[in-house]
Amino acid sequence: MEFATLFDSLTGAWGDEILVWAVAAVAGCICLVAVANVLDMFLDNNNEMG
Repeated sequence: MEFATLFDSLTGAWGDEILVWAVAAVAGCICLVAVANVLDMFLDNNNEMG
């Protein structure tokens, strides 16, 4: 298989699908980190008060 045909297939709809899922995965990871930081701040705030 030549690299040209591989890259031609990646530039089609299949490549767009991979790009969309990659962006969604990165956004999901960023959201998980943000939620973990918020929970950490919330729990630290409760420990200081009580």
